[in-house]
Amino acid sequence: MNRPPPSPPAGAAGGDPVAGLLRVLAGTRPDADARLIRRAYDVAAHRHQGQQRNSGEPYVTHPVAVATVVAELGADDPTVCAALLHDTLDGTSYTLAALRADFGAEIAGLVAGAMALDATLGGQVALPRAGQASAAPGPGDARILVIKLADRLHNMRTLRHLPPPAQVRKSRQALEILVPLARRLRLDAIRSELENLAGDALKRHGPTAATMSGRLLAAMTALLPAVTRARWREEWLGELAVLPTRRERVTFAAQTLPGMARLVATLYRPAHHKPAHRD
Repeated sequence: MNRPPPSPPAGAAGGDPVAGLLRVLAGTRPDADARLIRRAYDVAAHRHQGQQRNSGEPYVTHPVAVATVVAELGADDPTVCAALLHDTLDGTSYTLAALRADFGAEIAGLVAGAMALDATLGGQVALPRAGQASAAPGPGDARILVIKLADRLHNMRTLRHLPPPAQVRKSRQALEILVPLARRLRLDAIRSELENLAGDALKRHGPTAATMSGRLLAAMTALLPAVTRARWREEWLGELAVLPTRRERVTFAAQTLPGMARLVATLYRPAHHKPAHRD
């Protein structure tokens, strides 16, 4: 194997690029294999050498950030390594066979699964059973879904470096696909951050975000429960977006606002089981 140069030790010039990741792991999973994780970083840094993100930062900062997110969730060593390597098969000369030879079938399967998941995020994603994770990762392995959610979360954190239309498109995808997926996996911290980041981007750049009606309706969603705000904001701004004139948008907002108090009361009301209806 043509091994990349090792990452510098802590305290070396420029600092240790994986020091922050290892500190997180020391807190969430002290038995993490630091040598294996450093080796995964070295391969990622070597393969992404010369590549940059839209922010101008070295591309390898992205997989390190993704790995840090999964480490914060207490992910196992294969998942952390796969997060570091998740983009090495796309846009570099690294092959799946080489990855499997370097890190074994489990990590290679997680990387390949995360890459394949990109093609299916627009459709239905099969969720695994609770705790499912195998030595031969498949499309439903929970670890693959966690890697991809962490990947998209970091992309949303750095969304400001993309053109406004791309920000709107990615924010809508986050609300429509990623937020429900995070909710179903019970990753509440990721779900909440995705909702906030996407909602903020749509308020800044959405097609109706700059209109008075759009600003008013978006502000009113602050009264709703946090878990429903993004959905109602997206729905109302979407309704405004198809109305061609200012008068129609103002009318829509005026018709929507009187029902706000009733909607708030309904959403905050505790669920009760209704008795079965009898004929």
